[in-house]
Order: sequence, then C-alpha cells, then structure tokens
Amino acid sequence: MLPRPLVGCQVHPLVRRAPVLLLTGVAAGALAGCAGAVAVEPAPRGYEPACSQVYTALPDEVAGLQRRATTAQGAAAWSGVPTGSTGGGEVTVVLRCGVEQLSALDTAGGCQAVEGDGAVVDWIPREDGDGRTTWTTYGREPAVSLQLPADTAVTTSVLPAVAKAVSLLEQTAACS
Repeated sequence: MLPRPLVGCQVHPLVRRAPVLLLTGVAAGALAGCAGAVAVEPAPRGYEPACSQVYTALPDEVAGLQRRATTAQGAAAWSGVPTGSTGGGEVTVVLRCGVEQLSALDTAGGCQAVEGDGAVVDWIPREDGDGRTTWTTYGREPAVSLQLPADTAVTTSVLPAVAKAVSLLEQTAACS
C-alpha cells in the first residue's frame, strides 16, 4: 500500500517511477480517490516546505467532518455533517496554506487568539458574503486561511483543532 500523498491528488513518486506496464493499474488505484477531491484554488505560496509541515500535521477529523483530498498543494478540506451543528446539513471546510499575509490594518475588524491543544494562533475573520467566513492567520509566515460555514459549532471546533498544526509556522507578530 502506498503512503498517503503529501498533497491532495498528486501522484506519489513511487507511482511516477513504476514501469509502464504496472503504471496503468497502480496509477488508476492511486488516483481513484481524486474523483471526489475538493476543488481548491492554489495559494501563491502553497508549495513552500512550511506548508507541507502544516499539511501533514493536520487532523483527519475536525468537528465530526472527515478529511478529503484537494486539488491544490498546501490545501486541506474536511466535509460531512458537523457534530453539534444547528443546520444538520453537510458542510465543507477548506484550509489553504501560503495565502497572502494580512497587514496590521486588516486587524481593525478584530483579531482573535484561539487556543487548541496547547498552541495559540491569532486569526482575523472576514465575512465572505455567501454565508461563509474566511479566517486568516495574523503574524504567521506563510499565512493560512480557513474558510468555514457560518455555524458557531463548526467555528468553535475547527479553529482549535487546527491550531497545533498551524502553530508550526513561524510567528512574526501577534494580536495586540
């Protein structure tokens, strides 16, 4: 069995090196899970090694949602019916590492320190206008964004669940 790929639906290096005769069967099996991959726009710096560290440290389950493959390097997604959700419908949460860093002026709407598993990460929330909120790290290099549904149960569960992985990124500033 091949190890879990580091990024979404990229082909594992062992599959790329397989002889042509074996490639058909092995590659088909390795890519079968990509059919249900969550389409994610790649972040400008999602390829950075620090994002790979975050990606591999992320949990397989958050707020009752199961981790899914994505189409972008440095991105992760979870979907399902969240635990404690008031709506009861299926939701998808998307994390992108390597997004543009926010400035101190962007914190005017509020910067919130969130603790989870012994780590503290500062986040700046922004309403997307479509019933979702994008939370972007403040003072982490590279920056991470987390797009969440407007569901308090999901927000209060997901942000702490990813804090330890996100805290692996260098902290360059903190909310004041």
